[in-house]
Amino acid sequence: MILTHPCADALRNLIAHPWRGLALIAGLAGSLALTPVQAASAWTATLHRDPVTRQSRCLLISETLTTSDGYDSTPVYLAVDGASLQVITESELDASFNDLHLEVDTEPPVYSDQIIHKKMTLVFDQDVPKLIEQFRGGQKVTVHLRFWPNWPVTQSFPIQFSLVGFTKAHESFTQGCQPTG
Repeated sequence: MILTHPCADALRNLIAHPWRGLALIAGLAGSLALTPVQAASAWTATLHRDPVTRQSRCLLISETLTTSDGYDSTPVYLAVDGASLQVITESELDASFNDLHLEVDTEPPVYSDQIIHKKMTLVFDQDVPKLIEQFRGGQKVTVHLRFWPNWPVTQSFPIQFSLVGFTKAHESFTQGCQPTG
């Protein structure tokens, strides 16, 4: 069989000397393993329209995830304004079961039943500095939401947000959304 493709010489060399191919692959794998890979940040400090006041201000915003609300799907994101952490969704939340909460990694859950803005924003405003420190040291935060209507009863939906990039975004946030070095 005669190979006439432009890569034929390389293929012939690999067939005749397979150890060279393995050495090439091992070399590439080794150089890739030593190359630092930066994970995309799941958080940004940005001038954003406040979900409640509708005024543009510096907020610390998570990535937006989509979850089921029991009947359809809804976007969900987290916003930190300095005084509170808000969980914003486009579906109406149901606090009647007293099970709306968040957990940072394996820390004890933090509960809230404070729902504002057309019943679509869950607010955590107790001990925010402690919560920020948990976010800065954590890997993930899981928010447990329950949506209306409560009959027929829907389940609590866990939504897991990455905390990758939170610390750097928080530093920018504390400087009024200015880039950090």
